[in-house]
Amino acid sequence: MRLRMRRISLLLLIEFLVGVSAPDLSAQPPAPATNGLRTSNTASENAKKQEAEPSETETPVPEVDPALKKALGSPRATMQTFLEAMKDNRGEDAARCLDLSQLAATNEARETKEQELAYKLREVLKKLVPIEPTRYPEEADPDANFSLSETHNTDEADRPIAEQIVISKSPDGLWRFSADTVAAIEQLHEDLLERENVTETAVVTTDATEADVPFSIWLSEQFPVEMRKTQFLLPSYLWICLVVILLLGMIADRITRAALDLLMRAWFRLRHRTRAPGIPGMWRPVGLFVQCVTWYAATKLIGLPTTLLAVLLIGLKYFSVIAGVWTSFHLIDLAARLARRRASNTRSRFDDLLVPLLTKSLKFAAVCLGLVICVNAFDLKVVGLLGGLGIGGMALAFASQDAIANVFGSLTVLLDRPFEVGDWIVSEGVEGTVESVGFRSTRVRTFYNSLITLPNSRFTNSAVDNMGQRQFRRFKTSICVHYDTTPEQIDAFCEGIRELIRRHPYTRKDYYHVYFNDFNDSSLNILLYCFFLCSEWSVELRERHRLLVDTMKLASRLKVQFAYPTRTIQLFRGERTGDVQDCDWSDPTNLGVREAAQVAGPVLSEEDRPGDVLFPGPTEI
Repeated sequence: MRLRMRRISLLLLIEFLVGVSAPDLSAQPPAPATNGLRTSNTASENAKKQEAEPSETETPVPEVDPALKKALGSPRATMQTFLEAMKDNRGEDAARCLDLSQLAATNEARETKEQELAYKLREVLKKLVPIEPTRYPEEADPDANFSLSETHNTDEADRPIAEQIVISKSPDGLWRFSADTVAAIEQLHEDLLERENVTETAVVTTDATEADVPFSIWLSEQFPVEMRKTQFLLPSYLWICLVVILLLGMIADRITRAALDLLMRAWFRLRHRTRAPGIPGMWRPVGLFVQCVTWYAATKLIGLPTTLLAVLLIGLKYFSVIAGVWTSFHLIDLAARLARRRASNTRSRFDDLLVPLLTKSLKFAAVCLGLVICVNAFDLKVVGLLGGLGIGGMALAFASQDAIANVFGSLTVLLDRPFEVGDWIVSEGVEGTVESVGFRSTRVRTFYNSLITLPNSRFTNSAVDNMGQRQFRRFKTSICVHYDTTPEQIDAFCEGIRELIRRHPYTRKDYYHVYFNDFNDSSLNILLYCFFLCSEWSVELRERHRLLVDTMKLASRLKVQFAYPTRTIQLFRGERTGDVQDCDWSDPTNLGVREAAQVAGPVLSEEDRPGDVLFPGPTEI
């Protein structure tokens, strides 16, 4: 009982993961019959139940095209359809009369060989006996098989061959030449190569012209009969054809590379008036791809056996896909190089961001297309395969969550453009210059020359301070001068610095401040507050240097000395004497008011007081 429960659990797990219905193991085996009558009654009851309730495990028969059902609805109709299709050179219709389901090959190999097999079957029939479709029944038992030896009078020597040509009912309910017959066509055709045709029937009145013969048959007929017989795994002429195909692919490779190299040299000579750069193996991927395509196309034309053809087509398709992906990578890199050269000549840096992103996108698309073609080579249903993963698909979805978030982050960077390549950004403790933006991450070069890789998903929910998009770059500093600097010197010095700002080629002329701002412990502080109009940090440093050097020259001309932290100790012996005795300190409050009034001047009304600060242009000297 435990073993049975384990089997049921295992099959249910397989059904959940793969999506294949498990057989019903819960049904009990039939009890042994005690007598014939009981067995008969039980069988009768079971038959009635099966008629009343269709079995759930029965595979539903797919719907058949009515026209095809009429053409292949009986053994007679199948033979009639086959002969008429071959007479009218309708190879596809004739191939539908063959049961190719058991052919050990891929769909592509079957499609390549089906018309050739139909033609060879007709040749075999023409060399055995005149075919009369009326000898086949119009209605027949579905389980019956109709061989050529049963429906036609053949020679005793040909009876073993005729017994292999059978019309039977296929799983879709249509009558076709059986799968065993299809598997034997190649050998039967080879055995009857040297035999002449028998008298034709009224159905097949004319032979097909040479133009209607499949190319593989026409090619084989160009060789002697002895070379068309199997000598070592293959007929001799096929070995010759394979060697020729191998040489043709190599020649196509050489011609392609030489032609592309010649075109590139001519283009450089006409467009740039220079010689093309010599890059060894530059066109090797393209030549290899042309070589693979040549082999792939030629292999389908020479009439190889079905199994060998399927193996070669799969191998050549993989080889062609690899060469195609390599070629696409090479061409994408060439296009990206030209695009980067053009982007460097534009003022916008959005091109510098877009070119590498598009390059990676195209390469990713090329790889995906190659994978789809490789999967298709084995006739796998990708949707069903992915749908049957079950828990594995769920795990894959969780594992790819961050990757999908990074892709959306790259789209955010591309569409919103919070920064561009070359911008100086600050984001959550990371500061540096953007070097490249990819699908998954962005690379930032810090100012101590390290490279930081940031996932793109970070930019969808975090702040990015783009220092590179600043229109103006602020400069704020304090100029410290000696305490013995006179008020007149300070006024002259401040106004002189303003004039330096007005005459500076990179400063903002409509907003700046230069004022005596603070009394420090050892200096008088003058605030210098201005903005530089530049897009790069190097330019900002150069122009800041210019302004500060001009400020030093101005201070030298005005005899203003810069202060540095100092301590002055004054020692007095006895009582202090000095100017303080010249003031009347009997009423200190009124004394302070009178002196302040002398310094500040009369009180100004609202109309007479100074207005907003104006920023005039350079002073005319």
